[in-house]
Amino acid sequence: MNTDLELTLQHLKALVACDTSNPPRKINQSGLIEYLNSLDFIDPQITDLGEGSINILLTKGSPKHLINVHLDTVPAGDGWQSNPYELTINDGRAIGLGACDIKGAAACLLTLVEKGLKNYAILFSTDEEAGQSTCIKEYLKTQHAFEGVIVAEPTQNKAVTCHRGILTGTQEFFGLAGHSSEQRALTDNAIHKLTRWLDAALKVAESYNSKSFKDLQGIAFNLGLVEGGIKPNIIADHAQVKFGMRPLPGQSFDELLSELNTQTAENNARFTAGFVAPALPASGDVSDAESFADELGLTLSPPVNFWTEASLFSEAGYRAIVYGPGNIADAHQPNEFVDLDELNQALIDFKAIIQ
Repeated sequence: MNTDLELTLQHLKALVACDTSNPPRKINQSGLIEYLNSLDFIDPQITDLGEGSINILLTKGSPKHLINVHLDTVPAGDGWQSNPYELTINDGRAIGLGACDIKGAAACLLTLVEKGLKNYAILFSTDEEAGQSTCIKEYLKTQHAFEGVIVAEPTQNKAVTCHRGILTGTQEFFGLAGHSSEQRALTDNAIHKLTRWLDAALKVAESYNSKSFKDLQGIAFNLGLVEGGIKPNIIADHAQVKFGMRPLPGQSFDELLSELNTQTAENNARFTAGFVAPALPASGDVSDAESFADELGLTLSPPVNFWTEASLFSEAGYRAIVYGPGNIADAHQPNEFVDLDELNQALIDFKAIIQ
């Protein structure tokens, strides 16, 4: 094991030991800020935006690119064979919560800075997993003169230039309560109204199965939570469904929502948007991002289905790609890990990108 990798694993061990799970997003209590402040080779600029949303900016010299890494994780959950907050090295893998998504990249960057990088801009953020992105949205309120932005996520050290957008929301339906023996239940029951909308919404989603953008096919549509009613002999006066969809780059969210809601004659309904964010690239033109990846000497990845905050940088006018060690298939599950070989390669790639 080379000295750079050894140092990276030391940093990764310290980062994994900080419980930055989201929720509950108790970043200030996790020890993360204390650890970064303890490192004498950096002078972190910390902006606490409240409720666990914290930006930590490391800068030096005249960097051409910004690298963003989120340091929050999903909760540990059940099924771990070791302590999720204690880094374990086994069979060429670094195992621990966040090792793959995406503290491994952060550890690589800290190693390179410690080894003497003269020009860098690194933004650590802490609320990506919340589906909120307060950190990045706040950072983008100020203009920055970067030639491009690299957002770290597990991509097996390939450059992702294209992924889906995301829209979540709640569709509510309202009925007129009463005894279920009344025939008007067929039309006045909020659950019946919701059911007709669900059927129409699925048909809309299926109508896009033949649409594609590069290797991405159709819109990903999911009904996540359905609630309503009290008991079988009461006409339900309220019902709701929480749903999400992942449109293709270039698709209009407003048009999709309009189509979903014109498929039903129900007027007594209310839609409330949840998290809404564009695809990558936000413009639908992938050529700039592909050119950027080529300039950096990175291997292109096929498009991916998962969403990243690179799209927010793209929407703000920056050339943006996604890159990092680890496989997304190994994230968000027990015994999360990143291969040591991928950390080694990330060290090489990040150094070339930053220089």
